[in-house]
Amino acid sequence: MKVNLGLASHNSLDWDRVLAGDFTHPPAEPDWRFVESTLAIGDMAEPLGFDGIWTPDHCGTPYGMSPNPIQMLSYFAGRTERISFGTFVVVAPWWHPIRLAHQIAYLDILSNGRYTTIGLGRGVAKSEFEALGIPREQSRQRFNETLEILELAFTQERFSYEGEIFRIPETSIRPAPKSRDLHKRFFGSSATPESLEILSRRGMVPLFVGNKPIEAAGLEVKKVNTFRAEEGLPPCQPKNVLFMYCVPDEAQAQCSNEWIARANMDVNIHYGFADASNFKGVKGYEAYAEREASATALLAEAVSGKVEGEKKLPGYHASNLMIGTPQTVYEKIRAAQKACSFQEITIVPHFGHMPHDEAVNSIRLFAEEVLPELHKMEAPLHRAAMPEAAAV
Repeated sequence: MKVNLGLASHNSLDWDRVLAGDFTHPPAEPDWRFVESTLAIGDMAEPLGFDGIWTPDHCGTPYGMSPNPIQMLSYFAGRTERISFGTFVVVAPWWHPIRLAHQIAYLDILSNGRYTTIGLGRGVAKSEFEALGIPREQSRQRFNETLEILELAFTQERFSYEGEIFRIPETSIRPAPKSRDLHKRFFGSSATPESLEILSRRGMVPLFVGNKPIEAAGLEVKKVNTFRAEEGLPPCQPKNVLFMYCVPDEAQAQCSNEWIARANMDVNIHYGFADASNFKGVKGYEAYAEREASATALLAEAVSGKVEGEKKLPGYHASNLMIGTPQTVYEKIRAAQKACSFQEITIVPHFGHMPHDEAVNSIRLFAEEVLPELHKMEAPLHRAAMPEAAAV
């Protein structure tokens, strides 16, 4: 099984200043320090034997801080020779599709065809859409049209397009990509049943980013493969993003509780999950208005530092947290593969306000004791993830 390293920069301890609206002084730690830390971790990937580097698409808050994932991957394309690249995800509605097609094609050339997972998503955070001047109500239509334009761009030398939002006169992608199969490398991240069905019937393979129980993701794979069967498509296996902290003994693993709590707070504040008004009345986001309002009370407690006991913020589900000794981490990944039938994983080793050195030590231990075993581990499509008719 292939295992990639996921990179994201978080200035997590700056949320108090941001929430207070106190911009009279800079963050206690400048953002560039976290970006440099992320780049240093990325430089570990190829020497330690990882198969790829993946990056997300975020801007405007202390969360994620990777405003152009293709730019970061281009940086690593020039610093590596072997590893592949992926995005989790490029938020398609934030991009003009022709600019996006050109950047994908150019990275394909720079990397000699190593951009193998073109992960695409619709986006969620109100603040990011507003900063870019993109109406969230258009996100699904923009996503669908962008996907159609990308497919044209990577299958035809000359093409044009007439949509509700985008009107593209006859044009070409120049320089043309080196690879001829970029249109077959699209993976889709979806958080609602409607998006899941739309993407599945279009033939897109799912990409899960750790925000739902692994068992629920497994059930979605079965739905995806049922939709694909109805469209005459073969079954597929998803790719999953998991979070990892590998330590010599289980007692040390308890250190991660604080970083996970902070990471979940990052997620809830950045996406606005704790305030249902961020989603009510917004076309295409009705499910968020119903589902995420339950975070309100817990988030208020977390911001004030009063979360106690077993109460946990919504966010990265525990079944996606590969935390513990090398043996524990290996067993958790093996169990997750059985539950979800993923073909490939990307581990995110740095989350919340985890110190850089902790992440580095964890990565090295994982690479030494877990990664070789995962490379030998098969990643089959299990019967439970097959289409309804085939699973009987």
